[in-house]
Amino acid sequence: MTASRRHVWFACLLAIVGIAAGRHAGADSSHAAMPAAYERWQAVQQRLHDVAVERHVHPSQGFAAPAAVSAGPMEAAVTVRSVRRISRDSTAPRPGSEPDTEVEPDVAVDPDDDDVVVAVFQQNRFPNGGAVATGYATSHDGGDTWVTAPLPGVTRAREGPWARASDPAVAFGPDGSVYVSSLTISRDRCTTGIMVQRSDDGGLTFETPVQVERHAGCDVSNDKEWITVDTFPASPHFGRIYVVWSRITGNDEPLQIRHSDDRGRTWTSRVQLSGNRSGVGVLPLVQPNGDLTVVYTNLNSLPLRGVARTSRDGGSTFGAEVVIGNNLASSPSDLRVGEFLVTAAVDPVTGELYAGWADTRFRSDGLNDVLLWKSGNGGGSWSGPVKVNGDGSGSGIDKFTPDVAVHGGIVHATYRTRTREEDRDSNLVYTAYQISTDGGRSFGAPVRLGARTALRWAAEADGLSFLGDYQGVAATAGGAYAVWCRASRPPGEGAYHQTAWSAALER
Repeated sequence: MTASRRHVWFACLLAIVGIAAGRHAGADSSHAAMPAAYERWQAVQQRLHDVAVERHVHPSQGFAAPAAVSAGPMEAAVTVRSVRRISRDSTAPRPGSEPDTEVEPDVAVDPDDDDVVVAVFQQNRFPNGGAVATGYATSHDGGDTWVTAPLPGVTRAREGPWARASDPAVAFGPDGSVYVSSLTISRDRCTTGIMVQRSDDGGLTFETPVQVERHAGCDVSNDKEWITVDTFPASPHFGRIYVVWSRITGNDEPLQIRHSDDRGRTWTSRVQLSGNRSGVGVLPLVQPNGDLTVVYTNLNSLPLRGVARTSRDGGSTFGAEVVIGNNLASSPSDLRVGEFLVTAAVDPVTGELYAGWADTRFRSDGLNDVLLWKSGNGGGSWSGPVKVNGDGSGSGIDKFTPDVAVHGGIVHATYRTRTREEDRDSNLVYTAYQISTDGGRSFGAPVRLGARTALRWAAEADGLSFLGDYQGVAATAGGAYAVWCRASRPPGEGAYHQTAWSAALER
């Protein structure tokens, strides 16, 4: 890396953590102006993207990196079935929204019934954040058929109080109940919150949502929430629901947590689980003994780092940060891919933890591999990285938006791929899947899921094509379910056409 490029990198990171930026004072905020906390969120996202683009367009040459930890490719027979569209945006467009778009899916499967699976996603995206509704799709026959609808009671699209919703996540409880969390946003984007709603019929219908978090004021913006449930009978917190998120205020972005012990009816007071400086993309993992580990990207370090913290008392207090590894993601200039976000999963059988992200450290072309780390001691230390994909450092194939799920030592990884030739990125994006049957030490050859995505008809986020900052995969004892969003030519007139898709993966 040249001295001038080191200077650019350092300046960008200083801006990210707020050292070079002024603090937004809540007293100076008003609903008439751009919300200060929302402006801070936009600035962080843009600076992260700029850093990642700088890595992509100007790859370091001759970078001497240690070899990735991997036992090499393995044979792993997988049957891919029921590849199909599971939903299409049916909500009425609102001024400024992008009709016929679904983005950013998550998925969960009933731990007691592998045939019951629920996916969630944004519907009718706004290019400057959020969507007209949170949508869901549910299957009770192993992914063969699906019912789909917008969630009731969240946004005005379905008799709710909020103008927009974003960042949906889904989790099953131990009794087969389904919980969906949505980030909620007011029309002026000054008031943000988090809603959670429950289904007692396996995700076919949902009850009125409960407001878990709400802040009315331009000085704070809640962002990137996630949900999980303790489904382990041996845990002292069996049945507890956890919601985590970032609370952006001024130059700080501390991570927060609340929990519920009565199936989401009431929630505890907010607990700050990190320091005041920036963290992003926090994911909660419940271990079989009831310990709770959160994994996220720490934005204060140079370079950025994936880190973990563990609570031994059900989310009331957390131990010190444990560094998983440096996060060296890159990004194309025309596509928002959730750069620097982590993926993480817990094996419900072995209790082992997994974390990963897109990363350039083993590349000569500035593009990403999918890298995976593992902890066998409850998040106290991490080994890795293992490179999931098997192509070489100059293959010209970029990987991004990875997700991982695991059950009984069988690791399932999904991610997006895109080719780059002669400094030009393809307009076509594919979804890939790989499986490991040896606890993540080695992976089989990639399998392409479904038809290609054409970015020409994709949703947009702040001027960039947008399929989502994340996508979903959920593991079962016999396989996994993957969900993603695909852009393709509209069936009629229109600038957008992006739909939710799923595939069932069987060993």
